[in-house]
Amino acid sequence: MHWLTDDQRALRDMAANFARKELEPIANQIDLDEHTPDELVAKAAALGFYGLYTSPEYGGSGADLVSVCLVVEELAKASPAYAGMLTVQMVLCPRTVEILGTEEQKRRILPGSASGERLLAYSQSEPAGAANIAGHLTRVVPDGNGYRIDGAKLFCTQGTAGTWLVMAKSKDREGNEGYGCFIVEREDEGFAIAPHENKLGWRGTNTGPISFDNVFLAEDDILGDILTGGFSHRAANQANLLAHVASSIGCAQGLFDKTFDYVQQRRLYGKDMAELQPIAYWLAECHAKIAACRALLYDTVRAFEAGAATADGGNICKAFIGETCFDVCVKLLQMWGGSGIMNSTGVNRYMRDARAKCVAEGATEMHYAIIANNLLHDQPTLVPRNIVKTSG
Repeated sequence: MHWLTDDQRALRDMAANFARKELEPIANQIDLDEHTPDELVAKAAALGFYGLYTSPEYGGSGADLVSVCLVVEELAKASPAYAGMLTVQMVLCPRTVEILGTEEQKRRILPGSASGERLLAYSQSEPAGAANIAGHLTRVVPDGNGYRIDGAKLFCTQGTAGTWLVMAKSKDREGNEGYGCFIVEREDEGFAIAPHENKLGWRGTNTGPISFDNVFLAEDDILGDILTGGFSHRAANQANLLAHVASSIGCAQGLFDKTFDYVQQRRLYGKDMAELQPIAYWLAECHAKIAACRALLYDTVRAFEAGAATADGGNICKAFIGETCFDVCVKLLQMWGGSGIMNSTGVNRYMRDARAKCVAEGATEMHYAIIANNLLHDQPTLVPRNIVKTSG
């Protein structure tokens, strides 16, 4: 990508070096243990990865989304699971706080997130589905000088979070109902974190259910408008989808690089494996698909940064690139034969992570439903990254 700035290239190279020296040696163990070591988080935070997309006045670097995607892609080449978790910490949560939060809330939450000392989590999904908010049961209602939240959420990517941004049905003091965003702390009485699920992919992210039993929320625990806070951070959601897709591309590229080296070293039937059909054809096809996905992503990201992206640009990338990268990983893993299904080689985790990425941050079908709806209605462009609307 000849158009990258010197700063963007430097960030990409720093991330690639970190992935090679710190992440790659333990990536298989992260998958097997379903645990991301605290030491890795600390090392990544020291390089500024957790605060990369956070504004400088709150302890971050204020980098653009291109830089974020470059970093995520490089990390995903070593561990797609860790890179996927990082997008939530790096983009979705802090950007939501910057868009919706008061100045007090930003200064209370963002510096700890940017330093990696107190990480954030985002929670919306319920048994009725992530986007089917009409069926959600978690509710926030007025109580005395504050509010109470009751209910439960599924599939929350916890990591080692200390603060949760929770989406829930809401009612204000006048009895009006809506859907809002609320700040819940790990230490809040009545907030419970259940053991994480054992899952197919993204195994270092500690995904699991959380619940709220009459948890008290003060006024400054409401993020944005109590009735519309769940809808007012679209730019954060779209930015996160694009960063998430960068991890899908890194996932496919990481497996491609390992597979390319593998087939060049093997001989079958008296020939170099790379010279056999359909191996050479498959390699070329996978390479072409990864290149096409990368071009689509960065074209969309640059449009997003310029404030010229369509309202469903992130959805298009999430649906198309996610599924394409999964298909690529399936084909690449086939080239490993029996070695590919052995956990000891550490390559089948790429295919499992690629599959998980088609579900995480909204299943492919949900994104195509959004795209279909947008085809039938005029949609505005997204809020540019450098225009942040604050409340209070």
